[in-house]
Amino acid sequence: MRTIIIMNIKYEREIRYAELLTPLKGYELERQIVEHRFDPLTHKRTVITTGRFHLIKRLFESDPNEIQNIVEMTKSNCPFCPERLESMTPKFPSNLFKEGVIKLGDATLFPSLFSHMDYNAIVVLGKEHYLQLREIAPNKIHSAFQVGQTFLRKLYDLNRKKIYASFIVNYFPLSGSTIIHPHMQVIASDMSFQLLDELLSNSFVYYSRVKSNYWADLIKEEESSERFVGKVDEVTWFTPFAPYNTYEVWGVHEKVSNLLEISDQGLKGFSQGLSKVLSFYQEEGLSCFNILLYSGPLGESSDRYFRLGIRIIGRSGYRKPFVSDLWGLQSVMNEGEAYDTPENTALKLRKYFQ
Repeated sequence: MRTIIIMNIKYEREIRYAELLTPLKGYELERQIVEHRFDPLTHKRTVITTGRFHLIKRLFESDPNEIQNIVEMTKSNCPFCPERLESMTPKFPSNLFKEGVIKLGDATLFPSLFSHMDYNAIVVLGKEHYLQLREIAPNKIHSAFQVGQTFLRKLYDLNRKKIYASFIVNYFPLSGSTIIHPHMQVIASDMSFQLLDELLSNSFVYYSRVKSNYWADLIKEEESSERFVGKVDEVTWFTPFAPYNTYEVWGVHEKVSNLLEISDQGLKGFSQGLSKVLSFYQEEGLSCFNILLYSGPLGESSDRYFRLGIRIIGRSGYRKPFVSDLWGLQSVMNEGEAYDTPENTALKLRKYFQ
């Protein structure tokens, strides 16, 4: 076990080897690196199987013809396209929002037809049924974040109690999306979510132990590491030391802890950085991804020990035979796995932030 402690943050890794006689090399003895890393905050484990990325990369690359087929096949009955948006999507009760929906720029927010949480809204990013990843411009993401923030502020003003909230994007079917048209989910509840619980509780334990904010310490450390990608306004971007997936990128705000505290300029920092990450994904051949913009509790300051953050994960490419990048190790056993190191991912991504 190799452990490095910097500014009270513990980076732990253990390198082991699997031995086999491989038919790919005439049954020569091969020693494959199996590296175990531990998240410095939650201590969750991930396995990094370095040296195999060139073999697995095709899994993440998409087939343009298959993309075109699914886009054309779903366009005629899409409820989020402009000609059906008003007649095929739900509206809020008038006591919550008088107009039934919230509009800002190209973005339109309305309640989810099938709620996943106490409060669940959908934000349609614009009129286009499909956008390539590099076409999901910062202004579209920014408008979606703005209208989502407006929704959360209204919820808090009505309830005046602690609310937990997040923004989630599932893009294209292999990310879990049932609708091709670009959209974002806003979820909120007075009950926290599993990941957020872990982040908040462990961040508070760290603060109680060393009297310092874990995320502020992490930003300082990552800025001088091989995983650092860049800064956009007050958001620091990097790849995580122990990624749960291969194409995983994080952004952390330097000052604020929740979605009601962040300024419009801060939202731009997230949206502009996110757009750069998506451009990188497209160059890598990806078409599917997940985004989580998570927040400390609304209506309660957690600035002492927490920071607002975003996580982006690139998923399997849209191509036959449509194999998921997640298998039982991750989905059932809750063990992370990445086919390349976060340091290598950061090296490729960094140029998009320059």
